[in-house]
Amino acid sequence: MKVSISGIACLAFMLMVHVNVIAQTYSFPIIRTEKIQIARDSYGVPHIFAPTDPEVAYGLAWAHAEDDFKTIQTLILTGKGKLGTYLGKKGAPVDYVFGLLQTKKLVEDQISTMDPKFIMLIKGYLLGLTAYAEAHPKEVLNKHVFPISVEEYLSTTVFSVAVFCGVERTLPKLLNGSIATLPGFTGEGSNSFAIHSSKSESGENMLVINAHQPIEGATAFYEAHLQSEEGWNMLGGLFPGAPLIFHGTSPNLAWAHTVNFQDKIDVYQLKTDSKHPGMYQVDGEWLPLEKRKIKLKIKGLPISISKMAYRSIYGPTVKGPQGAYFSMRLPSLMDSKALEQWYHMNRANNFGEFKKALEENHLAMFNILYADKESNIFYVSNGKIPFRNPDKQFNWASTIAGNTKSSLWTSFKPFSALPQYHNPKSGYLFNTNHSPFLATTDQENLNPKDFDANDGYELYHNNRSARAKELLDAEDKISYTELKRIKFDRQLPKKILFPYGYKADSLFLLNAAQYPHIQPLIEKLQAWDHVASPESQGALIYLMAYYQVPKIMAGRQDQTLTSAEAVQVFEYIQKTLMQHFKRTDLALGDVQRLVRGKENWAQGGMPDVLAAVMSVEMEGGKRRMNSGDAYIQFVRFPKDGGLPFIESINTFGASSNPTSPHFADQRPLYQAQQVKPMTLDKKTVLEQAKRVYHPE
Repeated sequence: MKVSISGIACLAFMLMVHVNVIAQTYSFPIIRTEKIQIARDSYGVPHIFAPTDPEVAYGLAWAHAEDDFKTIQTLILTGKGKLGTYLGKKGAPVDYVFGLLQTKKLVEDQISTMDPKFIMLIKGYLLGLTAYAEAHPKEVLNKHVFPISVEEYLSTTVFSVAVFCGVERTLPKLLNGSIATLPGFTGEGSNSFAIHSSKSESGENMLVINAHQPIEGATAFYEAHLQSEEGWNMLGGLFPGAPLIFHGTSPNLAWAHTVNFQDKIDVYQLKTDSKHPGMYQVDGEWLPLEKRKIKLKIKGLPISISKMAYRSIYGPTVKGPQGAYFSMRLPSLMDSKALEQWYHMNRANNFGEFKKALEENHLAMFNILYADKESNIFYVSNGKIPFRNPDKQFNWASTIAGNTKSSLWTSFKPFSALPQYHNPKSGYLFNTNHSPFLATTDQENLNPKDFDANDGYELYHNNRSARAKELLDAEDKISYTELKRIKFDRQLPKKILFPYGYKADSLFLLNAAQYPHIQPLIEKLQAWDHVASPESQGALIYLMAYYQVPKIMAGRQDQTLTSAEAVQVFEYIQKTLMQHFKRTDLALGDVQRLVRGKENWAQGGMPDVLAAVMSVEMEGGKRRMNSGDAYIQFVRFPKDGGLPFIESINTFGASSNPTSPHFADQRPLYQAQQVKPMTLDKKTVLEQAKRVYHPE
């Protein structure tokens, strides 16, 4: 496939980028590829060195394209509403949702207010992708990928943030499952621990960055080190197609993200009737429902398919199966600058600058845990929270009546209104996707009554947070070794908190002697030590029950598993194991596997242990890990103020190319729960690099 773009990078970009009139006021970055160094370490991780930030972004684009150009291109196609041209019918739902949300229009409306330095960064990144495509035309997926505009690129970011904020869960419910869950975009969880120097055995501030994400695909973390002569120096994780670090470490500070679950999306049911077709009533006035046809181009079909999209004053609107119209309102669809804020976070040199970046309040999601070399630790349940009408007639946790402007929020709370902690006396902060009001010791936790209940903050512990609390409170001082042990812990807490709110204690309370046909399974579960080791038979039984019980509970008001149903669960486990393996004395690792290419290995862990593993069924009755413990980074800030000590591990390796030596070279360390040393020091990187080169 030939890509028709110029060989002169800057001229190519000027011809390629379809910027609006306002955006054209920005100049184009000068890219000197001979001054861009890509240093690959022994694990193939790219360290990018260049004079300017846009040149670093260019180098990152080139290096990441070498490792995973295919996934990056799927993100580009998403930002064009053309994923169906590559994935066929599987991509069409994503293209429809992209058109429904109109993220490109939002970007076009706001791009003139963005930081010019940030725009230059994006242009440098797109130049790198374009140059790689020109040099490797056979790797380009189809004619729709290039050219790509700044607006198209940024609209992908807005779309992804909206998906993280709940669109992928809400839309299928509104449409009764007629739109598939968006593939590869969902966030799974994560852990983070910030340890103050006063709690640290060595007197060093420490941070654990631990993403629980899909281990392959659009939201699988890629590790990179980015350093310019303009003061940017970050090592950490990013998603395919990103021009910067999402969370990681600089010489002075580090931060981690974990997924949070405040109320990030409101659903309104519009008031309609047959006498006013195509209209909806608000405060007694009938308003026209905006209609647009979204043309979906699908691979293999000779013509485009059109699907109707709607919009009300409340936001993107869909027609439900009973004819009712529902609108979604998301703060993330009103602000296109999340990626710009991440750039400012990357460029922060101290806590004051970092907090100033957070106060921009463009990022609509994610907890943020922070530590730095000046003995600051910090945690905020971050979000873009609207001022919702406190009138009790509005149940913001449910569907809202879309017939009055009194339910139409338009402004947002300041960053200072978010739950946050700075240097608690306890010496630690942590989050495992649980309540921000359970972030440290009981005496110092914030009181949820001091915050608006309509914001929807989590109020609960989960198994990971309960277990982490047990471990963190058990030590007066925490050593670096102990911190690693906590992070890699595979044990559920003493009292298991069952997911989805159901009560399944009956699994552990059956009298095994009364059920001789399943007695060995019952006894193994009841004797289980709650550790999800790959050698554990009890862990396998619990894991299979974990995935089976919700199927029994589906649609029930009473969430208590009866004794009779517990027996059914054990009978299901026995039947399944006998059907596929002809025996029941299997361990967790016999069934749960880590798969990469044609190889697979026994995998410990399970959902909601600190070393989390989520899995899906695969052929032959086994389960394949698809998400969970992914990119991990441990950070220590020396008392002498030198560069931080960093160790990290990724699930597989730096490359998604099966022929690369780095396709799965980190896998043995990952499975052994070990890490590799990393550094921010350019001199050390270049001395130890296995290969140093320039983009072509």
